[in-house]
Amino acid sequence: MASKGILYLIISGTKDYRRATEALRLAEYQAGDGRNVALMLQGEGVEWLEKGDEDFRKEIQTSIGVVHELGSPVFLCGASLNERGLTPIMGEYKFTTSSAPKRINQVIEKGWQLAVF
Repeated sequence: MASKGILYLIISGTKDYRRATEALRLAEYQAGDGRNVALMLQGEGVEWLEKGDEDFRKEIQTSIGVVHELGSPVFLCGASLNERGLTPIMGEYKFTTSSAPKRINQVIEKGWQLAVF
């Protein structure tokens, strides 16, 4: 059975930015091709919302924005945001807060794949 979509679960933060970069690169390309794609930032992954001057942070934030602008949903784990004192906002973007376990169960029940980075 073919996958109906893919949820990219990004748990990697600045210490492992290459993994997050790769996930977002894949999501960006697939969203641009009109495929069913969604992002979920959880754990250290929500730290990409923070401001910073690192080139890799700017690249990752740009990719998150592109995926969002291409119409793919971006979800943020509410518990992870609360633990870090963050809001679901990145610049001009406001994202949906969600329970990571609930969202993951929903996409799997719908026949989507899950890719964890």
